[in-house]
Amino acid sequence: MVSGMRKPVIEPATAADADRFAADSPWARADEWRVGGSSLVAKIKGEPAGIAVSATNSVHPTRDPVFVFVAEQFRRQGIGSALVKSIQTRRRTPLSVKAHPGAVAHEFYKSLGAVRYQVCPPERVDTSSIEVRRWALGNRRDDIRTGDRLTLEQLTEAWTKMYEVVHASWSPTGMRSRLLAEFGPMIQEELDPSRSMFVIRNDRIAAACFVFGTGRDLEAEAICESLHPANRLARTDVAACMAEVLVNAGGTPVLFDGHITDPHFFPTLQRIPAVTGRTLELLEIPAAPRLLTMGRNEIAHIIART
Repeated sequence: MVSGMRKPVIEPATAADADRFAADSPWARADEWRVGGSSLVAKIKGEPAGIAVSATNSVHPTRDPVFVFVAEQFRRQGIGSALVKSIQTRRRTPLSVKAHPGAVAHEFYKSLGAVRYQVCPPERVDTSSIEVRRWALGNRRDDIRTGDRLTLEQLTEAWTKMYEVVHASWSPTGMRSRLLAEFGPMIQEELDPSRSMFVIRNDRIAAACFVFGTGRDLEAEAICESLHPANRLARTDVAACMAEVLVNAGGTPVLFDGHITDPHFFPTLQRIPAVTGRTLELLEIPAAPRLLTMGRNEIAHIIART
């Protein structure tokens, strides 16, 4: 903490505190806004200076995401660190964050002991590029089916299966029933079925490229992988789905969302020319060892002393 600066008071965030930070932090919430939700605010002489929010992750139960914001005039005074350490007293699993290497946020999280557990590579594809179009046309197939020919149940099941496949080795998912409950509304509200592409084999979805957003967006967001990665045709299936999405983008950039461990998406992405963007790292802030044996009253006492 900078010499001469007053130590922040950390306390549970109220709805008014959350509103105070809403413009900069749309994720801001009052404390215990839901079961398993924690929200703490840091105040300097009664003025809200920063907020941190975390919650139980039913999709990835081995880590709890945390979001931190400190107002510009209060930065570099130890407030962010105090907020994260206080949030840790509320959580019993490691915290997860995302940051670009070299960014201030990345250095901040590393200073708290964060370690990298996954990497999202540059994934923005310029579909107006002649080289991209040449690659896409060379990988198209005439057996690709659009998502508007599938039912909502089929789409939700396929997305859930693909999600499990992609995350199995490094971020295990929760129960299938919970995933379906979480993903169903998202697929119904955010997926663009007409721009999403699928390979169907033996009446089963073999590979998919889900496209989210609308045709009016400045970029299309796409997530692709094989649902059966051990199949010998898996990589060509994934390439065909990605190619169809790129051809149909009509010059609109496509922002893929994937990881370097994705078995067929990442190797295929590496073959596409004109891919740009920034590497994004997923970081884990380890849980404080003492919390595993501490009671609720003791944890509350630590927060009160912070």
